[in-house]
Amino acid sequence: QNYALANTDYQRKFMNEKIKHSYQVWGAGNVLLKHEECFRDFDEEERKYYQAVVLLHDVARFREPLEKEKGNFIDHGVVGTQMLVQRKFFKDDADGLAIKHHGHLIEKLYEDSLYQQLSENKKKQVRELAFLVRDADKMANFYLLVSDFEIMRNIFFVPGRFENPFCKEPSNKVLNDFMAHKSINRADMNSLIDFTLMLLAWVFDLNYNHSFVLVKRWKIIERLLPFVSSFFKDGEDKFYQTELDKFINARLKKSSI
Repeated sequence: QNYALANTDYQRKFMNEKIKHSYQVWGAGNVLLKHEECFRDFDEEERKYYQAVVLLHDVARFREPLEKEKGNFIDHGVVGTQMLVQRKFFKDDADGLAIKHHGHLIEKLYEDSLYQQLSENKKKQVRELAFLVRDADKMANFYLLVSDFEIMRNIFFVPGRFENPFCKEPSNKVLNDFMAHKSINRADMNSLIDFTLMLLAWVFDLNYNHSFVLVKRWKIIERLLPFVSSFFKDGEDKFYQTELDKFINARLKKSSI
């Protein structure tokens, strides 16, 4: 429906990219559904439901370029959840939290009033679904970054969005959060080096063991760093790679949840 309303080449390209991304996230989600212990006992109906949640995680993305043309900003996770709730898509409205907060820092999920009202068992179920969406989304983006960086450079690495784009010193808050193995808040970024560390810090927000298996198997960090090395001071990319490798190897020795 939104695609039919697209009236510019940019809008159509944006939506085509989001269709491609949605299927890539769906594919990554299927891999996690197959390999993670918490999903092993799912029947076919439950598996298809989780697959559908993953596939539709960006459903409101298709409205973004149309709203942008009108000067409006929408939070695609929040709006997408509202759209799906209105269509009675979710078996339980609490499942919508997985889409609502997939683009936020994980603390937003835990602070959500609906989440806080849930039983401990339901909280665990919501976390499992939310982690599935978040991990699959990041793994799809990681894969696209290393397989077609030139396309992603034009989408992600836009100097005009930063106060001091070509500064090679990361902001203190960004660096401290990275070294603490925390996700980085977009509001704290002032430069392309900050943005690069934010992307690399997606690793710290992965939850499932097989997500880390894929990061290692696809050599995400080793393949990504050469593309972004120009944003670092000479040799600093190796420092960050060591820190990331240490974290990934430690997580591979632990269970997923």
